[in-house]
Amino acid sequence: MQKKMYLCILKITKQKQYYTIMKRFSIIMMCIAAMAFASCSSMGGTSVDSAAKTQGRNTANAIITLYNSYRNTGTVSLSNPTDLTAALMVATGYTNMRSNKENADYKKAFAAGMVSAGSGLITAANVDYVINTMNSLTGLNVNASTVSNNVGTATAIIQLLQALGSTPAN
Repeated sequence: MQKKMYLCILKITKQKQYYTIMKRFSIIMMCIAAMAFASCSSMGGTSVDSAAKTQGRNTANAIITLYNSYRNTGTVSLSNPTDLTAALMVATGYTNMRSNKENADYKKAFAAGMVSAGSGLITAANVDYVINTMNSLTGLNVNASTVSNNVGTATAIIQLLQALGSTPAN
């Protein structure tokens, strides 16, 4: 009988230890989850800013590519793979900027990215004008098959390049 009682007490003690360990484990996991949530929440703006800056840099690089092509040849040839790729990058930047044009932080980060890659063509003095010109364009599509067959795309890109003061070489 004493042995049964001892086994029962031992079993209860082990259960209490198990529950204590599980309780501590649960508290630790809740703390880790809370820290992860707080960390992700505070980083949210940073990743959006980083994405906007990257998109701004990519768009500026594409605009510069098209600007140089237009100045050298007098046209933007969407049958040229380099011009087509650059047109797609501008169209992607246009789409992202249009969908975030009410977001001042996105616009600011996008503009900073454009200026950082602008190579003197897109500067702090004209970046707002370039972005506003992009936002007012129509006819830019992200789909490659529509871009390559879309006269509106070429016209919109030429309008953007002319806004930067580009004139074709004769």
